[in-house]
Amino acid sequence: MNMDIHRTKVSDAIIRFIEKGYYFFLAVIMAMTIYNVFHNLELSPIESFDEARHGVNAYEMIKNNNYIVSTYGYKNDYWNLKPPVSYWTVIAGYKAAGFNEFGLRAASACASVLTILVLALFMAYKYDRLSALISAIVLSTTTQYVTEHCARTGDADSVFVLFFTISMICLSLSVKSMNWLYVSGVAFSLAFLTKSFHALNIILVICVYLIISRDVFKMKFVQMILFIISSFSLTCIWFFYRYKQDGIKFFQTMINYDLLARTSSTLEKHSGDSYFYIDKLNSSYFHWIVVLFAILAANALLLEHGKEKEQLVNNSLVLFLWITVPLVLYSIAKTKIQWYIIPIYPALAAVIGAGVSSYFKCHYRNLLSQLLLSLMIINAAYNNENYIMKYIAKTWNDPGQVVLKQLKSFPQYRGKNIYTTFFGYSAEDPYRFRQNHLLSAELYNDLIPLEGGFEGFLNDKTDTPLILLKKDRNILSQKEKYKLKILLEYDDAVVLTKQK
Repeated sequence: MNMDIHRTKVSDAIIRFIEKGYYFFLAVIMAMTIYNVFHNLELSPIESFDEARHGVNAYEMIKNNNYIVSTYGYKNDYWNLKPPVSYWTVIAGYKAAGFNEFGLRAASACASVLTILVLALFMAYKYDRLSALISAIVLSTTTQYVTEHCARTGDADSVFVLFFTISMICLSLSVKSMNWLYVSGVAFSLAFLTKSFHALNIILVICVYLIISRDVFKMKFVQMILFIISSFSLTCIWFFYRYKQDGIKFFQTMINYDLLARTSSTLEKHSGDSYFYIDKLNSSYFHWIVVLFAILAANALLLEHGKEKEQLVNNSLVLFLWITVPLVLYSIAKTKIQWYIIPIYPALAAVIGAGVSSYFKCHYRNLLSQLLLSLMIINAAYNNENYIMKYIAKTWNDPGQVVLKQLKSFPQYRGKNIYTTFFGYSAEDPYRFRQNHLLSAELYNDLIPLEGGFEGFLNDKTDTPLILLKKDRNILSQKEKYKLKILLEYDDAVVLTKQK
């Protein structure tokens, strides 16, 4: 008895069952997402540079009671040149979860969960429930999005991706009402206030979309003005209040360094060729790339049948621009950092979700191809989720952070000066505190990190200053000479203080 591969009643029944149980399956996916981003969130050490820098900026905003100007070591920060929204989200995490690693990362984790939920709800509204569920699975198992500089770290990227996604979704919905375009503009403004000039990708996508779709030629003058106001009013308000603090210095540095230098030259050794981001996608997104190309090929073969795919193509312009504009712009820029392309992952998830659903429901599908595509999706989801599970199960520590955390059990040293010989590279000074140690010192004990190393510590005349040392026989052998005592030690890290 021959099997008719064009008989798809079984697969149709499965699709109906999945869509009927949409809310249940979405809840399961969201539960998996929450586990992926929150499990062991507080156990990995704080990373120097972006994560630690954001953490310090946010902490010192609270201490300074100044929520406009970011400082590092209680001096105006002209290296981390971001507007304040990303710091405000970290502050919210501190307020909700405490001054610790979880509080540092809580806002990023929440933003990633919200991004996946918003994407799923949009896909269900714009396309169908099956595409919503598939898109949610794809994004929640995207390894770079979950594990690298985004969902599980205290960086600006997760919140930025949320605003980027909201802006693109609202742009897509603007065909139904011009009010959505204004919301898209507000989301762009919030994205700019989160990650500065990275948000220019958003406004460029909006402008190109309005021109290609010819919607710009249908807009009334008042509508254009309202869009401009919605897109730039919040930024102008911030500009006004920041200007009152230190004039144009921050803005000059922001433009010269974070925009012009970053695009025209290689900063901080972050180099790469024109295929840098393609290579990154190939390595970290490989399994979903296979599904993506398979579904694009399958749908392309069916385009000859015409009308069934017209709606899918018409709905794809925003998604196409959402992917290509950042990919092209970041590939042209001289400074290349792998997490710059993270904002395109929600769009890729949406394309995969819409494409799979479209093929599964078209009249020209067959059982064999549906089965093959289903196995590819299961394989991609399984392999990526397995990678994420292994990643979040790993725990490791930084000895310097461990002893700084243990200082919490010595409340008498809270607020004291602290020095270090754990020097770390920084853009301003190669002999400064490691940024993750500086944040740890501030977070756990409200210590005051100072430069100067061992000599600065010895010359400090305040009451019981501290020093975080990398175990050094020469220094430790001089304990008696300088009347020092070991307060804490772990692995190669030691905290010393002066004997009274």
